[in-house]
Amino acid sequence: MAALSAAFLFLVLASAAAIVGTVRSADAENWVVHTVEVRRLNQELYSTVQSAVLGARGYVINREPTYLEGIGEARTQTPVMLKRLAVLVRDNPAQVQRVRDLDVAIQTELASLDHTIALVAHPSALESIRATPLTPVHDASEAIDRAEIELLNSREDRASLERGLLLAAVISSLAAAGALAWFVLRSTQRSLELVEDRNDALATEMEARLRAEAQLRQSQKMEAVGQLTGGVAHDFNNMLAIIIGNMDLLQRKLARGEGKLETYVENALSGAQRAAVLTQSLLAFSRQQPLDPKALDVNKTVSEMSRLLQRTLGEAVTIETVLAAGLWAAYIDASQLESAMLNLGVNARDAMGDGGKLTIETANTYLDDAYVEREAGGVIAGQYVMVAFTDTGDGIGPDIVERVFDPFFTTKAPGKGTGLGLSQVHGFLKQSGGHVKIYSEPRVGTTVKLYLPRADGDRVAAPPGAHVPDPLEAGQAVVLVVEDDAHVRAFVCDGVRDLGHRVIEAESVKTALAALDVAPEIELILTDVVMPGATGRVLADEARKKRPGLPVVFMTGYTRNAIVHNGVLDAGALLLNKPFTLKQLSAKLREALAAGKPSG
Repeated sequence: MAALSAAFLFLVLASAAAIVGTVRSADAENWVVHTVEVRRLNQELYSTVQSAVLGARGYVINREPTYLEGIGEARTQTPVMLKRLAVLVRDNPAQVQRVRDLDVAIQTELASLDHTIALVAHPSALESIRATPLTPVHDASEAIDRAEIELLNSREDRASLERGLLLAAVISSLAAAGALAWFVLRSTQRSLELVEDRNDALATEMEARLRAEAQLRQSQKMEAVGQLTGGVAHDFNNMLAIIIGNMDLLQRKLARGEGKLETYVENALSGAQRAAVLTQSLLAFSRQQPLDPKALDVNKTVSEMSRLLQRTLGEAVTIETVLAAGLWAAYIDASQLESAMLNLGVNARDAMGDGGKLTIETANTYLDDAYVEREAGGVIAGQYVMVAFTDTGDGIGPDIVERVFDPFFTTKAPGKGTGLGLSQVHGFLKQSGGHVKIYSEPRVGTTVKLYLPRADGDRVAAPPGAHVPDPLEAGQAVVLVVEDDAHVRAFVCDGVRDLGHRVIEAESVKTALAALDVAPEIELILTDVVMPGATGRVLADEARKKRPGLPVVFMTGYTRNAIVHNGVLDAGALLLNKPFTLKQLSAKLREALAAGKPSG
């Protein structure tokens, strides 16, 4: 025990010596660096004044004003460098005085140059500038440099000595540490059994803690799911109440032979359309909606949307657009972007109450690694096209800002919003590889910034609605409708017939392929995506082996990886989202048939 204590005491003393040596060695090294910095700054001062003299001489000879730039730089830079030099040597009174002498010499030299330049029109000016020596400045600068060299030599000697002492202290510390380690190892071997027992107890405690944390995470997950399902159930029950109630009234009045039933049909359709919008919002929030991104001119889209927003938001809201010149193309689904912009515009109007100003701004931006590290939202560093919506509304506090993207969370009054708007925007941007950020301050306003991924190329797609296919020639098309649900198939077939086409029905991929073999007149396939046995994607591939170029339109209520991969619609695929109207069905059939019809 006495030997262990002695070894420990020697280690403490050696370590203390090593610490002192380290501090003193570092101090000596710092002084060497200090001397080097003084010399560098002193030489830079001299070079600056020398450049001013050479410039003045060049001006006298050539009469070119550009030669005077050196004098201007010397007049602005030398006071800053002199002040820095005075700070560096403030611990050395002799050097402080030398810096003052250098300051006087420099000011005298610059004044002489000003006098010579003022006399440049006189023949004697050239001789005057040549007669202006740099000797006083040179001598003052040389004096400072010599003094610093002497200090450097003495400080390097001191640093060398300190390093030797430090090395001796470190070697002593290592020797003491080795002796102490030997004693500690012997003691450790005796206590290993106790440590193992404690480790077993700690492992048991950690397992119990991990189980408790897993239960807590599961509880939080179920709470979030409960909030989501509760919101969905509430909204869907309201919409189903509208649909079922109006259809029930319609059925009763039809049975009694009453007329004027359009109101009930319109109300039921309105409820169904609201349910469809809610479904699309949920798919957007969960990042499962099929997207069709293309390179898009965002400035053009913002300009067109601003006119639509002005009509939608009313005269009480003033809309101003600030469009960046040279804006990159964004790789984004145009229709979904327009929906997000409309959503943000309506939110801004609601936040401004009696009216205000909405500013829509675009810009090229780069999100760097530091921003990505601050944002724990899966954003990737890179180039983005930014679209910012700024309103002059009431704003919201920081505690609410953290929750605005949660589904069914809203600050609006009951009946004014579902709470899915911003969560839909958030899901759409994340699914597109972009980012969204909100900044708000109470009684000041709110800014929502959309970061759209930059397109790789310069080709820009036309905005939605910019091109409408020409109407088809008179006559019917033969459409093969493939749908496993009998009720849905009946509606789709009736709708296609109502649009003037002839229909062939099939309830599966197998029967659809058989129909293709016996009905060569089929001009288009309208098929569900998800069906028992095989998908609509398989049907399209097999059908095009038989009939290359045969147009196919896919119908889906939810599709994940049949024709949509990583959230993006397959190139060239035509998709009709359920539920759809006859107008939407007609437009999609017309687009498919026009695309499949040979040119000329």
